[in-house]
Amino acid sequence: MYPLILCSVIVVTVTIERLWFFLSQRADLEDVKRVVLRLLEKEAPLDAIQYLQRINHPVTRMLQSGMIYFGKERDVLERNLKEAGEMEIKRMERGLGLLDVVVTASPLLGLLGTVNGIIQSFNIFSAAQGLPSATALGQGIAEALLTTAAGLMIAIPSLFIIHWLNSMIERRVQQMNLFSKDFLDNYGNRGVSDDV
Repeated sequence: MYPLILCSVIVVTVTIERLWFFLSQRADLEDVKRVVLRLLEKEAPLDAIQYLQRINHPVTRMLQSGMIYFGKERDVLERNLKEAGEMEIKRMERGLGLLDVVVTASPLLGLLGTVNGIIQSFNIFSAAQGLPSATALGQGIAEALLTTAAGLMIAIPSLFIIHWLNSMIERRVQQMNLFSKDFLDNYGNRGVSDDV
């Protein structure tokens, strides 16, 4: 049961941390888009960077990376936006691998506990050198099955939590893709004429 208790602590800790992470990163993205595109038209990347630094959101951090390369060729900017987006995705996915391990390991740990409990029950009955009563045998097996139930009670909610977190990440990735596309479309081919 101790490994299962550890698994449940991991699930609760990661869930609370990820919930805090996502809830602390809220922004009115339409307003951000409007302000950034307006500053882009005025060719004021420093003002845009300062504006974006005040907002805690993956989209704004990604756009900050793009604004650093404002005035360069579109390929350079696009590559930098992609790298910044990948870094943001890694930040959002932190802890999900651990939850995935818990979902897989908890039922197996529970099953291991059950098998171990059943083996011990039969060892006790064989040491008694007689036929055990059906009640005693049933109690021993029922006690052994508790670990399997505990493992499933940890794994099933964890599976729903992983799905919920993945859907939040997917939504944020779609927002990042949409904003980078709009940013690049409005950026046009700046930087090309600077090199000529």
